[in-house]
Amino acid sequence: MGSASLLADLDEGRQWELHGSHEFVTLGSPAAGAALTVTVPGSVQWEVLAVSFLYTADANAANRFPSLSILDQSGSGIGPICTPYKLVATDASRITFGVGIVQFGADAAAQIGCGIPPMRIQDGLRIRLTATGIQATDTITAARLYVRQWRVRE
Repeated sequence: MGSASLLADLDEGRQWELHGSHEFVTLGSPAAGAALTVTVPGSVQWEVLAVSFLYTADANAANRFPSLSILDQSGSGIGPICTPYKLVATDASRITFGVGIVQFGADAAAQIGCGIPPMRIQDGLRIRLTATGIQATDTITAARLYVRQWRVRE
């Protein structure tokens, strides 16, 4: 790409395409006992910078380790990346995964965090939030995703 073309793109307000734009993505809440899965839209790539959700455990006595996974179209992939701390019956915790954060929290803490590596995810792949040991009426709510986004097609 020549410098004249680059300057023309910058003049048209397209500089975000060169370095990505930062976007908040509000996610829905799955049915009780189910994982939350979101697919990267067909015209962009995402670099996951942070994801946060409220995990509420039901009254069943079981250990839960909230997790983040990146899945391909067949459901296979990288992960789970689990928090280092567990939740048990009736715990509610704000779970955060983020690039560059140092793990924080404790077992059954109100807030638990875990670092993740930078992951640029192509369109069509999926991000899944769940827990090892998820129970039938555990819930995942108030989920938010913060990404750097690149447009890959017009």
